Amino acid sequence: MEDTAGAELDVDNVIRIMVATDNHLGYGEKDAVRGEDSFTAFEEILEMAVSEDVDMILLGGDLFHDAVPSQNSMHKCIELLRRYTFGDRPVSLEILSDQAQCFHNAVNQSVNYEDPNLNIAIPVFSIHGNHDDPSGFGRLSSLDLLSTSGLVNYFGRWTDLSQVEISPVLMRKGESQLALYGLSHIHDGRLARLIKDFKVKFNCPEKAAECEAGNESKVEDDWFHLLVVHQNRADRGPKNYLPEDLLPSFLHLVIWGHEHDCRIEPEENAKKHFYVSQPGSSVPTSLSEGEAKKKHVGLLEIYKGKFKLHPLPLRTVRPFVFESVVLPDMADELGLDEGDASNKVFQFAKDRVEDMLQRATSQHTGHPRQPTLPLIRLRLLYTDESCMFNTIRFSQMFSTRVANVQDVVQFSKLIKRTKTETVNLDKEALRRALEADNATRVEELVDRYFEEAKSNKPLKLFHSKALAEMTYRLVERRDAEAAENIVKFYKEKAVDHLMESMPNDENVDDELAGFRVRHKHEDLLKMLDAQGVKVKGENKSPSVLSSEANSSIAPATGRGRGKGRGAARGRATASTAARSKAQLDVSVNNTRAPAKQQTLLSSVRGTRNVASYVISDDSD
Repeated sequence: MEDTAGAELDVDNVIRIMVATDNHLGYGEKDAVRGEDSFTAFEEILEMAVSEDVDMILLGGDLFHDAVPSQNSMHKCIELLRRYTFGDRPVSLEILSDQAQCFHNAVNQSVNYEDPNLNIAIPVFSIHGNHDDPSGFGRLSSLDLLSTSGLVNYFGRWTDLSQVEISPVLMRKGESQLALYGLSHIHDGRLARLIKDFKVKFNCPEKAAECEAGNESKVEDDWFHLLVVHQNRADRGPKNYLPEDLLPSFLHLVIWGHEHDCRIEPEENAKKHFYVSQPGSSVPTSLSEGEAKKKHVGLLEIYKGKFKLHPLPLRTVRPFVFESVVLPDMADELGLDEGDASNKVFQFAKDRVEDMLQRATSQHTGHPRQPTLPLIRLRLLYTDESCMFNTIRFSQMFSTRVANVQDVVQFSKLIKRTKTETVNLDKEALRRALEADNATRVEELVDRYFEEAKSNKPLKLFHSKALAEMTYRLVERRDAEAAENIVKFYKEKAVDHLMESMPNDENVDDELAGFRVRHKHEDLLKMLDAQGVKVKGENKSPSVLSSEANSSIAPATGRGRGKGRGAARGRATASTAARSKAQLDVSVNNTRAPAKQQTLLSSVRGTRNVASYVISDDSD
């Protein structure tokens, strides 16, 4: 973060900006307890802007919680803006850019403090977010209404999504010059694609040709380049966030809206070397861990090409304590393996909430308008449903002590990832398979890879030719059921093999390895033909597996095709399959079967994750 060293001595040349995002006016307005929280926090922000004697207020989107705010929300917003931003104080910011192109729906096509019919003391500049974006008839935003009434300077709006051209609002105060870029909310995937396709252009002052997105050169001039955006910042998938690296490097500072967790301290982007400040929301709209962080707004001071951002804590925000507990980690301490686990977790949660209520009192600031009833959220991560209890009945015990009476405790299923879901790729074997002269088809590459990777033993149950056949039928024949049928075939054959050998529990893996060797040349073509899929000789492209070995036919679904030999074979196979399946179901459901037999059957047929028996990790 750059510092405005010495700037305090020359206040006439320092641009002072109050920065806030995601005010969400009107959130929960019908809640008798929390209905005023968003307006209280917004009023505090306006009060601080007056007391800090700022030149302007910059909002990063989501001023309102709803795209069409209620009359109550709009009325209170207008009332607060008129009370704190109107007055006789002169505005020292001089607008240098074409105002008719900068401000949307301004009646006089100018900044509001230059309107002779208005008396503005602190101008408010804002983009729109995803909650208050243009919608409905006429594609109007709530900010259009505020702009038409002269309360807000609405900028950064763009409706042509085939290309985006961002022109800054140029302003000057003494020796400091600010280029303010605004980019209101656009769907993250669409915006990232536009930037990658070089269809987003930043028109910079004086050196516009050098400032297009993707240009890595740093613009050396006397302007301070400030961008305010409203997009996902956290990586939520390749099409669900805006990577910082896609923004141009000539920027000095980015004010990032939409993310609610407060990261107000500027963070430098290691690649582009600009700074990013994420003020977060001024009111919690969800009981999540990020929302529980201390809420702040920022006082931004700009002096020529330098800046300093002072975090200012909000003192009227309702106290909020969030805690997450992993119950399996406390199983021994709570004795969940013995007795009634639900009652034990109930008592644990009760004691923990009492402790959280005590911690909430430390968040009281003494501000006369700060709500006293806190928000409490205890998240319990569980794996065994026997630990759960009625959360609504539990919350009623604290009905007079918390603001969120209905959801003090939240149970969340803990999903454990097993090591069998991770597959180690032999990159060297893959390289050799790709370089093979005789491997020109996808299924041939699959077969070749597993032959090259013999030393790593990546397959535990399948033979490589089975996977190659599966690939062939999925790609070439577009048989959507090929994978399911082949997996089912091998799974039931494995059960038969274990039933014949009846190994001890510690020898199951060895027996499965022997099964794989035994079925190295299994003729899957017969099974697939019985299901109505054309066999080798009926297609121009031959199947991968040979049919030299005479092996048993897998249970089929009985989908014979056409007349004559193929159809008869399909019906006969379906009958055989029905008898085999019936016998297998009797074996599984027979309560008089030996315990070892039941264990073996459940270990293979009963598993939901077939991949755990198909692919083994190299560390096993």
